[in-house]
Amino acid sequence: MKRIVFLLAAFALLASCSQELRTEKLEFSENIPFHEGSKFFDSLNYDIEFPTAGFSKAAIRQMRREIRTACLGEGYTDFSGSLDELKKDIIEVHKEDYVSANQELLKELEIEEDEAVTLDWGNDVTGSFGEVYGDYINYRIEGYQYFGGAHGLSHQGAIVLDKKTGKAVPYETFTQGVSRERLMELLDEYKCDKLAAEIGNDFNPEEVFYVDTIEPSEVFSVGAEGITFYYDPYELAPYVFGGIEIRIPWDALKK
Repeated sequence: MKRIVFLLAAFALLASCSQELRTEKLEFSENIPFHEGSKFFDSLNYDIEFPTAGFSKAAIRQMRREIRTACLGEGYTDFSGSLDELKKDIIEVHKEDYVSANQELLKELEIEEDEAVTLDWGNDVTGSFGEVYGDYINYRIEGYQYFGGAHGLSHQGAIVLDKKTGKAVPYETFTQGVSRERLMELLDEYKCDKLAAEIGNDFNPEEVFYVDTIEPSEVFSVGAEGITFYYDPYELAPYVFGGIEIRIPWDALKK
């Protein structure tokens, strides 16, 4: 009898450890008018993935905290409501910011609504799970904000989550034994690889990158091929080149 109980317990443990990742989404699109009848809007598009199974309950709670913080800001870290309540809160916050900011702008510039060129806003946020690497799982975030004008600003986000604790870990977890100076040398060495793959080798790095040294980004992901650091437009290069990704192979970190 004891043997049967032991086997059942072991089977249950194995089943819980091999449980597949399951998720739910905060997914909605909403157009917030400047006022009733206005032709100007703040357009919201959200598609954010949250875990519901596949890890321990404690890890899932922590992951959801980390995802809210990374995708929505620190003001939502401790949000305890449902996803529907979260959606309503996001819409209300955006509505208040959008309307009050533009009312103040019109008053300050002393112009009529139809004369303004910055009353159309937009905010897109996408968050989803990615590659598993050992005891860690990647979570990628894509964002785009528009506050009128010629173009908006895109944002590349990423966090690496510990599957056991649910906590987001820093890049130093994967670069132990490598000095910051050496890491910066490697970033400089590999900075052109992805751009060359996208636009060809016929470009001068000095005409692309307007920084002399590249600091390690806190936004990164890890995978079988190495560690990848992400930089938003304007951080390292002009807007036309978009977000910059620099992947350093694991072998290079060991040299």
